[in-house]
Amino acid sequence: MASGEFQVMKVPAEQLAGVLHGQVVDPGAQPTHVVHRDEGWTVDVSWEVTGELVDWLAGRWQLEIIADLTGGGETRHPSPPVELTFTPGSGRYTASIPMRGQLAPGIYDLVVNLTTTTAAGTAGALGGFVVISRLTVKE
Repeated sequence: MASGEFQVMKVPAEQLAGVLHGQVVDPGAQPTHVVHRDEGWTVDVSWEVTGELVDWLAGRWQLEIIADLTGGGETRHPSPPVELTFTPGSGRYTASIPMRGQLAPGIYDLVVNLTTTTAAGTAGALGGFVVISRLTVKE
């Protein structure tokens, strides 16, 4: 499982910090780096925010997978991104992004991209990303 820390914080870490994890999972719920295009594989993501300010967070998380085809270009899945509402009193979140049929055969670098919007709908200051090691998609 690949891990990353939150990248954008405007407060001291003891007040608000976070960690983000992501991995590709095959239809049997096992981590993998090789998938078949039309099987039911997913990118499973979990993240946690900690600190004194967790209960004060308001807004929505936006989660997407950026797939960069070696020698080919970038796509984002799903479109629009998955949205989850902040949960007061809990800083733990999970999501599973279904990827069946989303990518053509090839070798990809995958990035889990997590951003936020405020309760007013503007871009938030929290976010992070995780680079998942290369993924081979077979027909």
